[in-house]
Amino acid sequence: MSAKKNIVIIGAGNPSGSAGIHTAQGLSKALNPAEWSIQLVSNRQFHVHYVAMLRVLITNEGELAPKALNPLDKVFDAGKPGEIVYGEVVSVEDGAVNLDDGKKLAYDYLVIASGTTWDGPLAIPKTVEEKDKWIAEWREKFAKANDIVILGGGAVGAELAGELKHFYPNKHVTLIHAQESLLNAVYPPKFRKRVTDNLRSYGVNVILEDKATVPTQPYTSVTTEKGEKVDADLVVPTWGGHRNTGYLTSFDSTIITPEGNIRVLPSLRVPLNSGKTNVYAVGDVIDWDEQKQLAKAPAHAGVVVANILASIKGQTASKTYKGAPMGELCSVDEAVNR
Repeated sequence: MSAKKNIVIIGAGNPSGSAGIHTAQGLSKALNPAEWSIQLVSNRQFHVHYVAMLRVLITNEGELAPKALNPLDKVFDAGKPGEIVYGEVVSVEDGAVNLDDGKKLAYDYLVIASGTTWDGPLAIPKTVEEKDKWIAEWREKFAKANDIVILGGGAVGAELAGELKHFYPNKHVTLIHAQESLLNAVYPPKFRKRVTDNLRSYGVNVILEDKATVPTQPYTSVTTEKGEKVDADLVVPTWGGHRNTGYLTSFDSTIITPEGNIRVLPSLRVPLNSGKTNVYAVGDVIDWDEQKQLAKAPAHAGVVVANILASIKGQTASKTYKGAPMGELCSVDEAVNR
């Protein structure tokens, strides 16, 4: 009897991990467990739903933590191929993924879904115990602060500002963003202006086309690059996340863009310098002109699952990604219209 072949999927603990989970589940349902195994690698003991996590970090209202932080023990159906492997990927080589504990995971196909790392409140620790402490600490910070300055007005910063003004309407909240409107250029200008205007009407002090950095403790204010001074007893960085792809540099540096994204073909296959065709990428890490959103995960996964299954059968991997509808799960409009 020949040995089982294996698919390794990197990423299950972050938003891109949703694409990894969708991919793992799609492949698991289709493959014969006598012939195939699937290893889904997670550097956290749980999956983080960042859309809900901002509210969890502010309040226990609605008791959203169990929904925002999901255990991974039910990803795979009983009797189907699939296991969770906990660890940090330190490098990838041709045919193997290396973990920080010394494990080497051999692969016939590799799917990269390692996502984005964040600064500030969304730098969620990786163990259950550390996560609970982190949530309690940030809730206390937000509760005690009177003058909160948020640095970065992308989707995370705008959402956080709206949540804070909803739950703490008497606190002073300032949002500093480098561009002429909140969010980024992937969103339509009218939508960006509406979000900006709505937050201002809700009482958020929005400062545009300016920047600031987190001052050294202790501080009582923040001064922007243009010289505007803002009272602050809590400064929260929410600028864009960093792609978690550094471990791929020694594998094939040609596939990584200067921004840290992974180059992909429309099939979401990674064009390796070696010419091999068994590596794919999904989620935040792909170099694709679209907003990085959780809602894109099923579409990414659908393409990769179809193409890997076709390849296994000896067929052409012909399914292509054409983009997915853009949605913004943001409570700002809901908050200002309550």
